[in-house]
Amino acid sequence: MITSETSKPQAATRRTQEERSAATREKVIQATIDCIVEEGLHNTTAARITARSGITWGAIAHQFGDKDSVLFAVVERNGEIYRKLIDATLAEAGDTPEERIAALIDVTWKYINEPSSFAFNELVIQNRARNNPMIMGQQEDMSFRQMQSTWDKFFGEFDIAQARLETVRNLTLATLQGLSLMRLISHRRPSFKNEITALKECALQMLTVEP
Repeated sequence: MITSETSKPQAATRRTQEERSAATREKVIQATIDCIVEEGLHNTTAARITARSGITWGAIAHQFGDKDSVLFAVVERNGEIYRKLIDATLAEAGDTPEERIAALIDVTWKYINEPSSFAFNELVIQNRARNNPMIMGQQEDMSFRQMQSTWDKFFGEFDIAQARLETVRNLTLATLQGLSLMRLISHRRPSFKNEITALKECALQMLTVEP
């Protein structure tokens, strides 16, 4: 009599402690971002973070320490998302100033409308009163040093004066942030396609035409 062998299902690979900790951190950070964006920073309490993440506050405190450290992790996550977007864009951007400014404005507009960026802006506003030095340091790094480094990567080879590059950078960021704010207060959620096209033309002229 011939019997067929039945294969036994392989046992699921057990996650390491490091993997479990990383998964916990990810759930908490994402839950905090979602809470800030959807309910406002003032409603982002320990209880709401616990409810949204499905993780007890004791486990969260073990991972992060306290609520300020959770908020700091949100700021760090925002920076990570920006760096990944920029690196991917720079790898595929063209070689001319026109191609570079178009790619940089497009990716910056995408980044500014990410939930993590909205959460970051909420924290910037709140921290004016609280002056948490840890969060302030990350905010300053993200808002100035990282932005300057990014623009230098995109345009450093074109021998553009730093003062002019800084002016174009500040104008671009202020315009995109303003458009993003206008999207927040509009029920239509406009794309601002024409405005962004005009910004690209203006920025390119400022970068390439001698005053």
